[in-house]
Amino acid sequence: MASEGSSDKPTLRQSYHFMVVVLGDLGRSPRMQYHVLSLLQAGHFVTFVGYTGEQLVPPLLKYAPKASGGVVTRDSNQPPTLRVVRFPAPKVDILRSHSLLLPLYFAWRCLSLFVLLVTALTLVKAAPLPSTGEKVKPQAILMQNPPAIPILSVMVAYKYWTGAKLIIDWHNLGYSMIEKENILLRFLGRQYEEALAPFADGHLTVTRALQTFLKNEMKIDNDNCSVLHDCPPSIFRLRTLVEQHKILEKNHEKLMKALADNNVDWPELTQKPSLEDAKSTLLTEPVPKRPGKFQPRSQRPALLVSSTSWTADEDMDILIDALQMVDKRIQETKSSLRIICAITGKGPLKEHYEEIVAKKTWKSVFVTTLWMEPADYPTFLATADVGISLHTSTSGMDLPIKILDYFGCEVPVCAYQFPCLNELVQDDVNGRTFEKADELSEILVQLLEPLASAKPDERFGNHDFGDLKRYSLQVQGQLLWSENWPKNAWPVIERSLRKAPSPATAETAEKSKDD
Repeated sequence: MASEGSSDKPTLRQSYHFMVVVLGDLGRSPRMQYHVLSLLQAGHFVTFVGYTGEQLVPPLLKYAPKASGGVVTRDSNQPPTLRVVRFPAPKVDILRSHSLLLPLYFAWRCLSLFVLLVTALTLVKAAPLPSTGEKVKPQAILMQNPPAIPILSVMVAYKYWTGAKLIIDWHNLGYSMIEKENILLRFLGRQYEEALAPFADGHLTVTRALQTFLKNEMKIDNDNCSVLHDCPPSIFRLRTLVEQHKILEKNHEKLMKALADNNVDWPELTQKPSLEDAKSTLLTEPVPKRPGKFQPRSQRPALLVSSTSWTADEDMDILIDALQMVDKRIQETKSSLRIICAITGKGPLKEHYEEIVAKKTWKSVFVTTLWMEPADYPTFLATADVGISLHTSTSGMDLPIKILDYFGCEVPVCAYQFPCLNELVQDDVNGRTFEKADELSEILVQLLEPLASAKPDERFGNHDFGDLKRYSLQVQGQLLWSENWPKNAWPVIERSLRKAPSPATAETAEKSKDD
């Protein structure tokens, strides 16, 4: 293998030191974690830089060294090839309390992020390449955008200082996330992105629409710009009834307590089970005289799951209003349908919506907010009948990665409609789309009706009835991240590594190497 500074072109057999940078909580950045995992599995060393917060997904842990506090642990005898550098997000929300303070908030946030990010980058040291043991500083940077300010300028400067290649993974447009009322800031934000984006050596986008925009509007005129659609990793998959029962049993007491605390009167489900049914859950029960075997409960409730970050980007009011209409419809028609809606995730608006839901007096619909450990979340998702996506796009050109999690588990979705969603969800093909609460309520009543009309001895597995069964068949055999990444991400990264540096960059990189 060529040493650092050699003119030999890289090949797939070489290993490199990559730096993956996220100006956000690393544990809540699934796509970037999947990038890191793919690089590690390909035999490279990765330095992962971003905010402190939630734990990383379990598959990453075996690549990392032991760390105090149990945030990162190792379960492998192999030398660690993942280094994690995390720093706290700046706390400046008090400056957002008044519109007149927003410019000050924006300036202070940019400055504090700049200082924190630069400080974190100084902690990024040379690392031994897995293939040779030679210690080198990062040879390529893979950064998430947005946010773009100030990370894009810092990474461009880092590229020219060290000679590392820069690849941008475009999840959205940074300037589109600035409130539309701030016309000047949005204009400046767009100019900032347009000016700096062409300095990158490669580009990945989450949609074809975003790729087209970059080439047409941001003058990304090189050919090293590819679409890398989100795909589910292998941990999101169809689960057996035994696996579903185990995760439901693990959360059974939590769900039963929530039902009791909210005075939910469903005696057929909540009454104390007999000793024979002691292992029953709300959705599953043991098969009589067949130890270790489980089956769906007859006349069970429907389970909706909505994964959210509890931010203004997802209009939870639509879901709550829709469930209000569904409950009213059930009472008017005297239907036997029961619905449990589990909303998972953490975020700033969680308490606000919990207070709204607590005031509801629904009789046939129950909403509970759950936080699942990363290891349990994929299995719990696979127990759902329907996934609900309330993601709205600020640019109209990004897609919610959470829908791919549902699809990986073969769970159909009801998704809020916006431009380019059809790259992922086709109405009445692999799910349903909606724009208003009344549309969603009608869709849910229609999709879940077979559960209400089921005979006493009829048992339906999750999403194994009516149109949901048809939609589920359409999402089977989803392309996995492990299959998509080598075809659409690695070629962009490899071409970026092959690019010869400019003379100024090469000279600066040589000085950095000598240091």
